[in-house]
Amino acid sequence: MTPMAHRQLRFLALAGVLVLTAYLVSYLVIRRVPSKPVQEGRRDLTPDIEVISKDLQYLHKEGDVTRLILRAERDTAFVDGRHTLEGVELQIFDAQGRFTGKLTAATCDYDPTARVSDFKGRVVIMTTDGLSIRTETLRYDREAETAATSDRVEFGRGRVDGEATGAHFDGKVGRLKLERAVRATVAPEKPDQPTTVITAGYGEYLVPEKRLVLGGRAQVTQRGDMLSAQTLTVQLDEAQRLRRVDAQTAAALQSSEKALLLTAQTLTFDFDPPGGLTRAVGIGQATLCHQTETERREVSGDRLEAEFTRGVGGSDITSAQVTGNARLFLVPSATSSASEQKRIMADTLRVAFAPGGRVLQTATADGRAVLSVTPLTPTPHGEQRTVRASRFEASFYPDGKIHACVATGGVELVGEPALPNGNRPPRKTTSDHAEVVFDAVHGELTHVIQTGNVTFEEGLRHARAERATFIKVREVIELRGTRQRPTIWDDVARMEAQELDIAVSGRRHVARGGIRTTYYDAHRTGTAGVFREPDAPVFITSNEAYAEPEQAVFIGDARCWQGDSFVRGDRLELFKADRRLTATGQVATAFYRPARPATGNPPRHDDPLFGKAETFTYSDVERRARYAEQVKLVQGDTVLTANMVEVELAARENRLERLTATGEVVIVQPGRRAVGDVARYTAADDRYLMAGRLARVEDVAQGTATAPEIAFSKSEGIVRASGGSTMQRVRTTYRLKP
Repeated sequence: MTPMAHRQLRFLALAGVLVLTAYLVSYLVIRRVPSKPVQEGRRDLTPDIEVISKDLQYLHKEGDVTRLILRAERDTAFVDGRHTLEGVELQIFDAQGRFTGKLTAATCDYDPTARVSDFKGRVVIMTTDGLSIRTETLRYDREAETAATSDRVEFGRGRVDGEATGAHFDGKVGRLKLERAVRATVAPEKPDQPTTVITAGYGEYLVPEKRLVLGGRAQVTQRGDMLSAQTLTVQLDEAQRLRRVDAQTAAALQSSEKALLLTAQTLTFDFDPPGGLTRAVGIGQATLCHQTETERREVSGDRLEAEFTRGVGGSDITSAQVTGNARLFLVPSATSSASEQKRIMADTLRVAFAPGGRVLQTATADGRAVLSVTPLTPTPHGEQRTVRASRFEASFYPDGKIHACVATGGVELVGEPALPNGNRPPRKTTSDHAEVVFDAVHGELTHVIQTGNVTFEEGLRHARAERATFIKVREVIELRGTRQRPTIWDDVARMEAQELDIAVSGRRHVARGGIRTTYYDAHRTGTAGVFREPDAPVFITSNEAYAEPEQAVFIGDARCWQGDSFVRGDRLELFKADRRLTATGQVATAFYRPARPATGNPPRHDDPLFGKAETFTYSDVERRARYAEQVKLVQGDTVLTANMVEVELAARENRLERLTATGEVVIVQPGRRAVGDVARYTAADDRYLMAGRLARVEDVAQGTATAPEIAFSKSEGIVRASGGSTMQRVRTTYRLKP
């Protein structure tokens, strides 16, 4: 409410001076019939006229105090006792004999035996305090103690001028009515100040109650500021000062100066003795709205109570409290480039205004508090975010845009598609506390910080942490914690780390620092063939990880294992859709029981297979593993080095079926060393076949053989060399036994 509007309300009290009209009129009936003037003659009189007198003067006293002086330029007395006074002037004095006002009229028809008296023609009432009332007719009913006119009434006092059509005063109950078309104007105190205009369908002043009622869509306007209602009731105190104003039915107080609008079914305004507004109460769909070029801010509820303080130019609003369906709306204007609207709801909402009463400064919501942030243009890809808590405390930027909202007590944040989207389930995080932060330009949500027992839920995906931060520009939730490491899990795996970042669109997340991941079984990693127990869990550790529903990347001393079997490298990648695993950078592997003979005979050895390379790739679809660059495989006392090695597993069994090594192949066994371009190993007969232009086997027991193809078996201790498909020469050097 503006200072201008407060002064408007004070001017309503000026209409109460119209009651002085009744005080003057009450003396229009002369309690005594004055002595008849000396008859001047009947020569020219009609038969019904008894006498005509000029310059009539009647003085009425109470004791020694003069209370009334009646003068008339002409008095026509009729034979039936009636009088017609012309050029009437009636002066009124108070109980101490002080002059208080006078009434003048062109004529007055008076009959001592009748109950009514009529004043006609330029009826004017003037009081010493500056009140003037003008009308053309005035009728006084002695028995009813009423004075009335159906003509236009003009009144004025000081800077106040007004008019109405028809007036009626009831002296018995002290009620003054202005019948229709009430209008009053209040001139400004200074030239640069605006004029106040008061209009109403009718007006009524109750003297004993000191209450003024304006009805019929009453309005008080001043330079665009307007107080309006179907009925305005103004209560004055003993000193005729404004104390309270009740605006009934569709009440509204609008201030263009401060862009404020206060509406309700009923509005009540209280004032201090100097006339400053102190309190306003709205009941029934109460709304306080502030409109700027970029945003509309609206506080509403079943009941609204606003507090005011005296400012530089009048009373400024300082705070407002709403109860019952309490709401605070923040909606961008049509010219704003902002893309979302905000709403705070609670059982009780209290807002405080910055000095000057123009913009919001703080807001507190208690009891089932809800904050919703909704896109102005909903799309299936857009998201609506809702925060629920026991209490909200919001702060605002200096221009009135929302800055932050702090939530306490059972906080719940839900993000869901603005339009139905079956591919995106709702996302929910809970915590003990939360802070929702908005930017200064558009007042749009930038991030949400949740602390204390944070939980996350999105379909099958769950997480927990000590702290969670949602960052809108990245569309990510950062999970952090020191005493409790952030953890995320779903139906496939579980991961914990020092830092976890969860993408809000799609089931993606990033982890950093001391990562420990557990896949519930090897099938879910797509590496069932690598490990000897496909249905048992697989564990992965690394320094950094990127996980998606069908792919996961582990970086920095990454290690994947089940039991004693493992794959280690600088980088591990799982492609679950392709059932493929890759490791790069200083790769090391160990597989226990990787080989079993195809026959039912007991295995000839059960040694684990250790491997090193720069790259390792395993395809569960092809049942094939590949080592590349500086490859070294060790199984028992057999060492194989090469540029690349491919290991093939049996189709339906977790066992090595064959191995192919290429590029500078070297195989070392006790008492034997073999080199070649290609080496092939078959587990069924535990047999190696070396091939290549320089295939060579050096055997301590059998000597040295060089040939295109050389086959040997450790278990049999036999070396066979052949010319291969080109039938090249074979050279064999036998070692003689001593």
